[in-house]
Amino acid sequence: MDSVALGTPMQILEAALKKENEAYTFYASLRDHAKGALIRDLAEELCEEERRHVQLIERHIVKLKSG
Repeated sequence: MDSVALGTPMQILEAALKKENEAYTFYASLRDHAKGALIRDLAEELCEEERRHVQLIERHIVKLKSG
């Protein structure tokens, strides 16, 4: 895992958002290429989890920007 230097709250949130989007992309690719239903279903669940994380971080970014 890449190390991330701690910075401002916005930098931290942006770094977290990037990582969550990367994780979503990974799980979506796994889902789309899975041969078995078990792996496909698990990857879809993980996509949903990452989507929720992205939404949470985006809400925090909006709050931080609005003061």
